[in-house]
Amino acid sequence: MHFWALSTAFLLLAEAQARAPLNVVLIDICSARADHFGSYGYSRPTTPGLDKLARESAVFDNAMAQASWCLPNYATLFTGHVPEVHGQYMNIPHRPLPEFETTLAQRLKEAGYRTGAFTGGIYFLPAWELSRGFDTFVNSFSTSSALPGSFAGLAPKALDWIKAGASSPFFLYAAVDDLHAPYQAEDSERFDPGYEGVVHDTATLSVRFFRAYNGEPLEATDPIRLKLDAFRQDPRHLLHLTAHYDAALSGVDRKVSAFLDRLKGLGLWDKTLVIVTADHGELLGEKALLGHTEGLYEPVLRVPLLIHHPALTRSKPSRPRQVVQRSDLFPTILESAGIDPASVQAQGRSLLPLLRDPKGAWRPYAYASSKRNMSTLADSEIDERVLREGRWKLHWYSYKEGFELYDLESDPQERNDLSAARPEIVKRLAFQLLKHVEALRPRAPGPPSSLLNPAGKGLESRDDPH
Repeated sequence: MHFWALSTAFLLLAEAQARAPLNVVLIDICSARADHFGSYGYSRPTTPGLDKLARESAVFDNAMAQASWCLPNYATLFTGHVPEVHGQYMNIPHRPLPEFETTLAQRLKEAGYRTGAFTGGIYFLPAWELSRGFDTFVNSFSTSSALPGSFAGLAPKALDWIKAGASSPFFLYAAVDDLHAPYQAEDSERFDPGYEGVVHDTATLSVRFFRAYNGEPLEATDPIRLKLDAFRQDPRHLLHLTAHYDAALSGVDRKVSAFLDRLKGLGLWDKTLVIVTADHGELLGEKALLGHTEGLYEPVLRVPLLIHHPALTRSKPSRPRQVVQRSDLFPTILESAGIDPASVQAQGRSLLPLLRDPKGAWRPYAYASSKRNMSTLADSEIDERVLREGRWKLHWYSYKEGFELYDLESDPQERNDLSAARPEIVKRLAFQLLKHVEALRPRAPGPPSSLLNPAGKGLESRDDPH
């Protein structure tokens, strides 16, 4: 009887901890593709520290970015809305978040949280107003060199901020930009020593070079032409670029792991929800593309997502296979803070039910969309879209003929387009994609009517918000 009473008390305590508002630390590694992490099966030892975290976390096998580049994904995280709603889907300076949006930081601040953000990327400059709701907002992007700031300089500031008020619940957001082109690494030759070639030219590791490689026109006298010609002549150049990317990821792993170790040293690990993810991934030659300026293929859409919840994952790490989306993080964090996600117009679903039951029912479809982020394209419409249903992934691009269809179970690299062979699947998924676009895309950025009930308040449906 005594043992039964102790067991019951332990279970009640665990359940109370699961419901208690938690500190939240979200680490967002820009350009991190899931399949280059050890915990996702990569052969190189790029992420030993985060692989250790994965062993005591929920590791989501199929986490999708909401778009292929930075700004729309950041805005989706902070608003809980897809790019068509928050409107941050074009690379236009001085186009801030719309006034109708209440950000994640604002909602947490209203609930009594301290809010701090520590970032190194260009889209955290004041023009885009992603700082809305943060008590402390530090951005180390260099406007003189146009280089992202390193997490090495941000991590001590973030830790000092935590220590300055650790007795209060806090939300800390950290954008790690070391992995964004030009792939900043202390030991860039670690995985391919002895290489000599064009990748050592800093211009080759630039977004401009990637755009040219992907087909963006160049002037006849542009010096990038010569570098591009040299790069294409020998496949080893692409292999070294990949090795350089991996070296940068390895450096990110060391910095992030050291930061998390310091968090543990502060005695906050058992009171903190820790999320490690990425705003998007990176193409490294797949589909003859580099970077993330074009295409919604798996290297750029499939991102790592590790969630450590002190009450729900520490003793039973899990590997949910459901397809989840960037928009799901907003309600996940709100629920962890004790805020009912149904009280806001979020377009995602809290992931906490999947932490409790990794095999639980989930939505049948997931979506992503992007402006083809190329400077020569004047069209203002979002013109890249995909729909994912389990193993099937449908692509639609306004600048291509027809659809593309891939079976990710048998073809995770998306090499074999099955659209001609499986027209019945294309037809079914195309209908769902069109229905999604019509239901959730307003004619101008703003809350779509499908999120409102007849009284104009609240979610119409929690179970199928997409």
